Amino acid sequence: MERANRLFTISEASQKLKVPRYTLRFWEKEFGSFLVPQKTAGGQRRYSLEDLAVIEGVKKLRNRGMSLSDIKRELDTGSKQEHSDSSGIDLLANRVAEVVKKEVYHFFREE
Repeated sequence: MERANRLFTISEASQKLKVPRYTLRFWEKEFGSFLVPQKTAGGQRRYSLEDLAVIEGVKKLRNRGMSLSDIKRELDTGSKQEHSDSSGIDLLANRVAEVVKKEVYHFFREE
């Protein structure tokens, strides 16, 4: 499962997800508690598959017309519900995140 632990540079993440690098940096600030890429000693971002799944989920919600503040609320609600109730499957944000996560894993397996 070496591939599951792979980290992606901001350029790789941008290219794979078709999201500009400046948007990734902006979303990192906007969704700081949900999107926290690792950073090298030199400050370069490294994105995990989980980070890519969050980005893909945000991208899909944005493409559906959802505002950033609504997306934040969805992510926050999902996070709070997940901590207080183990049946967080009911929340739309959790379902979307799981679907997106599977799609991202599938996408990287095809390469």
